[in-house]
Amino acid sequence: MDKKKKRAIWWIAGGAALVVIIIVILLLAFKSNGRPIVEADLVQLSDKLTAIVTASGEIKPKNYVDLQSEITGVITELYVKEGDSVRKGDVLLKIDPFQTEADARSAEYQFRATEEEARNTKHQIEEAKLNLRITEANLRSARAELDQAQINLEHEASLFKRKQQLHEDNLVSREEYDLARSSFRLAESRVEAAKARLSELETRIEVSKVNIQQMENSYQAAASRVGQFQAMLDRARDLLNKTVLTSPLTGVITKLEVEKGERAVPGMMFNPSATLMTIADLSVIEAEVKVDETDIVNVKLNQPVIVKVDALPDRPLNGHVTEIGNSAITTGTTTTTDQAKDFKVVVQLDNPPVQLRPGLSATAEITTAVKENILAVPLQAVVMREVELDGIGGVVHPWQKKDAKKEKDAKKPKLVEKQGVFKVDKENRVVFVLVETGITGETKIEILKGLTKGDEIVVGSFKTLRNLKDGDFVQKRRPGTGPARDEEQSS
Repeated sequence: MDKKKKRAIWWIAGGAALVVIIIVILLLAFKSNGRPIVEADLVQLSDKLTAIVTASGEIKPKNYVDLQSEITGVITELYVKEGDSVRKGDVLLKIDPFQTEADARSAEYQFRATEEEARNTKHQIEEAKLNLRITEANLRSARAELDQAQINLEHEASLFKRKQQLHEDNLVSREEYDLARSSFRLAESRVEAAKARLSELETRIEVSKVNIQQMENSYQAAASRVGQFQAMLDRARDLLNKTVLTSPLTGVITKLEVEKGERAVPGMMFNPSATLMTIADLSVIEAEVKVDETDIVNVKLNQPVIVKVDALPDRPLNGHVTEIGNSAITTGTTTTTDQAKDFKVVVQLDNPPVQLRPGLSATAEITTAVKENILAVPLQAVVMREVELDGIGGVVHPWQKKDAKKEKDAKKPKLVEKQGVFKVDKENRVVFVLVETGITGETKIEILKGLTKGDEIVVGSFKTLRNLKDGDFVQKRRPGTGPARDEEQSS
């Protein structure tokens, strides 16, 4: 029972203390006149205002290669380990070449056989063309022989006709007549023989031309097969050469995924398991960060950047923007139009320390604008309110309207949401003033239009600003002062 009583006493005391605290807060918030207490300050020129866009990402080398194999095989030799420095062309590992060597030999034998076949066909074509030229020469000779035989025939025919006439007149003997007739018939036989030979040679030439055309077609097919097997041989030799993997660039082995004796598989898109190792050129280091869509429009090339690496918290690094993504970063999951989108921005570090490693988390502060001697107010001083606008775009203050009772019965005015600040007049009344803003710094925002130097505005507190209304009378205190007190505006 004693413990329960003590516990009840503690609960009662705590509740009483809480009530007292609430009462004190209410008394501090409202004086006897019921006016809210606000923090008010004069608008001054800011010596320098810097707009910064902050984004997070990771450290990456500018040039790196995820090395993958183009053939399947067991790794028989591995000459590097993670962290080793390599130069372009250095041998990194070897894959068992037995299968690829056999394929290369087979392709070479097929290529040589086809090449020999094409070579023989070509020789046959050349021999056939030579025989054709000989036959064409014989054809010309046969035509000459035919011409000569026809001349002889005409001569013998003339002699025979004269001998026949003389024989009929009994001027020549029967023997001379028979001899002339035999010579004439012999000349006729020679003409027929010459014609037959000429026809034979012409036919032979036509057959030879057809055969040559067929052999040329066969040679073209053989030449095509030679090209095909040459390509197969080149591919087989290329695959054989790829059993020895060399470094494509000078850099450092930042990641080694395999061991000697493991099986390499051909690399395919979106298959990280096929990666054998990663080689990076660490001479140029970048920070790849994601910038929110609301800030990306302010980011420009060559803007200065301060990069803070989680692993080096006390060593900020200087850099500059070298790349800005034109499209939002997409992920594997389905996105909606209401989701916030990020854009890739690449920052190149000016003097990266040797301690940097790819994959380290980093935060980039991109300086998007710097202005000097400008009007600037605290960020929290600029608030959003629904107001009624007049014909020229000015704020219609309800407390300035005449016939307030009639206004209550009138049609409800159209309200629009506008940004502005609460300006304090000589009667300690706050007046909502529209402002046009410029760049935003860490704690202040530039005012382009709506205020002048020396204007007194409400700058706090957050809770008070959230509930403050246009036309409220307030009690002022300067930011950072103690309990509230009335302060007259300094001249």
